[in-house]
Amino acid sequence: MDLLDLNEVKQLLNDSKKCVIGVSGGIDSISLLHWFAQNRLHFNCEIQAIHVDHGIHPDSNHWAKFVQDECKRVGIPIVSKRVELTGLGNNLEYAARKARYQVFCSSGADTIILAHHANDQCETFLLKLFRGSGIRGLKSMQQVSTCWYDHRIKVVRPMLKSTKTTIEMWAEEQGITGILDPSNHDNRYDRNFLRNKIWPQILDRFGVADVNTMRSIQHIEEAWELTSQLADIDINSVRLSDNSLDWLKTQELGYLRIKNMILRLLGQEEVYSFSVGQVEQFARGLMSANMDNRNQLVTKNLILTKVGKRIVLERVIQKAA
Repeated sequence: MDLLDLNEVKQLLNDSKKCVIGVSGGIDSISLLHWFAQNRLHFNCEIQAIHVDHGIHPDSNHWAKFVQDECKRVGIPIVSKRVELTGLGNNLEYAARKARYQVFCSSGADTIILAHHANDQCETFLLKLFRGSGIRGLKSMQQVSTCWYDHRIKVVRPMLKSTKTTIEMWAEEQGITGILDPSNHDNRYDRNFLRNKIWPQILDRFGVADVNTMRSIQHIEEAWELTSQLADIDINSVRLSDNSLDWLKTQELGYLRIKNMILRLLGQEEVYSFSVGQVEQFARGLMSANMDNRNQLVTKNLILTKVGKRIVLERVIQKAA
């Protein structure tokens, strides 16, 4: 049994030049590190490990030393950096994540490789579900995606189809150990609560819940692709020569396709922080408007305004602080 399919991972990294593996020291990232060390000659890209010490736990210096020793043992170059979380907000999880990605993205790499696995994916799906996410959110993590912190960098998650059990079995076969982070048992955090309290009961009741949840996520991803394709067709059918949209043709699409089209337009401008309620209100307003109504949707990077027979799209350029 191998941890990953070599040909599939080669395809995921086919255009990468410099890759950094995020290694926390847990069994997942340590296993990923060892797998890449064993298969490094099959890749044309430079491979390096990065460990970020958030300084939260008193043993974090020990964890950093453990990762450094493991990297030295398998012959993978390592950069270990301690970060300061002050000034990154009051949410500790978000601050740590932001600091971590700052380090990743300042490494000069074009690809970040992370050890998220199928159990992480199921947890993410449930978190998105309980937060009322739409299709885009419910498709959860992708094997290849654009980095949220720096869109010039891609994030690859080669273990996303591997279960935690599979990873642990492979690690045991290889004689690999990792660090146990005690914060993973702190159920004040939503993800830990799901992982430690809810998910074991789900698996106990529904033995293949992980497999079926992953299958459902795949169905949602396919639905996302279809709705995106439909939105592109609709946008092109109502777009005018000056890049505005024909309001009368837009009306003919009906409410659901108008809403879908607006969400697609926002996604194309990388606008992800907005009120769905405002989008729905704007879509309904376009349906019921007359020639004189001036409807408007204002978001961070894009403003849509109905003026007469046109819907004008105005891109907002964010000024540097």
